[in-house]
Amino acid sequence: MLTTVTQIKKFWRTNTLPLYFVSPSAFNLLGLNTWVKNAFFICYINSFDGRHRHVRIPTHQDHPVFEHLEDINHYLLSHKTTSDWLIQDRLHLDKKAPKSKVFFLFFDRNIEALCKALRLDICLPSFKQVKHFDSKIYTTQLGNAAGVHSVPNALAKIDSYDTLCQIAKKHKLGKKWVLQTPYGDSGKTTFFISNKKDYDIYADQIESEPLIKVMKRIRCVSAAIEGCTTSCGTFVGPLMRELIGIPSLTPYQGGWCGNDISPDGFSSDIHTQAKELTVKLGHALYQEGYRGYFEVDYLLDCDTDTMYLGELNPRFSGISALTNFALRSLLPLFLFHLLEFFCVPFSINPEIYNQKVLSRLSVMTSGQLIFKYTPYDLKMVMKAPVSGVYILSDEGELILKKQGVNRLLASEPHEIFLFRILAEHDYLYHGADMAIVFFNIPLLDDTQTLTPTAQRWIQAVQNTFQLRHLTAEEQNLVDRYRNPGVLLKGTP
Repeated sequence: MLTTVTQIKKFWRTNTLPLYFVSPSAFNLLGLNTWVKNAFFICYINSFDGRHRHVRIPTHQDHPVFEHLEDINHYLLSHKTTSDWLIQDRLHLDKKAPKSKVFFLFFDRNIEALCKALRLDICLPSFKQVKHFDSKIYTTQLGNAAGVHSVPNALAKIDSYDTLCQIAKKHKLGKKWVLQTPYGDSGKTTFFISNKKDYDIYADQIESEPLIKVMKRIRCVSAAIEGCTTSCGTFVGPLMRELIGIPSLTPYQGGWCGNDISPDGFSSDIHTQAKELTVKLGHALYQEGYRGYFEVDYLLDCDTDTMYLGELNPRFSGISALTNFALRSLLPLFLFHLLEFFCVPFSINPEIYNQKVLSRLSVMTSGQLIFKYTPYDLKMVMKAPVSGVYILSDEGELILKKQGVNRLLASEPHEIFLFRILAEHDYLYHGADMAIVFFNIPLLDDTQTLTPTAQRWIQAVQNTFQLRHLTAEEQNLVDRYRNPGVLLKGTP
């Protein structure tokens, strides 16, 4: 039984069982290896140019077209090089040692079957459970039952604009609405509808769904928080403001493009309210059989200071790296998640932990921006920045201070840590992730607008990518595939 923070730290520092995070990139759990011995990343995207000793990139070979992130994970796991690593990493272990551990951001039944064949124990709830709790429709109902209510809404089948208007009138949802499908990613299936013209743009997507969440549009601030529900209770991370739909960063109106943690972001009452609501959701999830990491988006009504449930994501998320780096002086949430799935008995009081997080929020200042390619025309990257620490010149140019793999190398307000996604000879397509940048300054002002300093950084980062138009031969190659987003490293 682990009963102190010191014991938990020692347990992970002396871990002998191989643990793998398999994902297109190492972004979501950056820093995992600094806490857990024998933890490795198996990735497709080489963000560190081979400099990170714990990031493994199988040699690229011909593969089927990637339609989803799960396809990339399946490719990584089924690669012969990966099989060799799995064998090599267990040579020092007794034959009776438990299975090696693995976890993902996204996985499916095919990956579950492959892990079973590879004798890998998945440190996540089953895919069936994750799929069940991932539905925005179901989590709305779960939240209502737990006393964590959504913005006034209706769950209904929408087959026309007239039906939408009738539903909105019946449930008193006003004249402007936000519609969400049960499943979606970073705002791609969140639709802002004010009239029939807006509706017609997304009609096919809306009408193809058996149920749609129709919400009243309110004047709000988007917020995000993560939790980990365990046998001891629910541990909660810091509340952060979300950056949504900023045109210079994302092409999607409802698209997530960053986060901001700062002492002036929310009042202490709002932080406490978010903590209490998240604990309620964690308890409801655990009662329903879910355990481990989860992320919650809230909508703070600017007119009433009411915190509404936006959506719940049963997984590690796009804010996990920011959350866990902010909690380094305590214990990162992913350590509680892993304890739960390693079946290690522990007894830590979550209420004491959560109060310490609340007290630290008065001095936390951190943020991240997600850079997506916003134009519609395809281009190819000719030059991209390396991952590492940068400063900004007086002329607004990005200057590399130190190439590196550790986000904590950038510790000063005038420094950033840039985590590169796309590299030289990669295709740039509408909505492609280019880079993720970590900051030590507030990114938003009191009006929820990007600060002038943040805007200067955005321009400087974008200017470091040198692009060119595709040749006729490259364009013909792209035209052969339905989704140019699956093209990486210049090959299908």
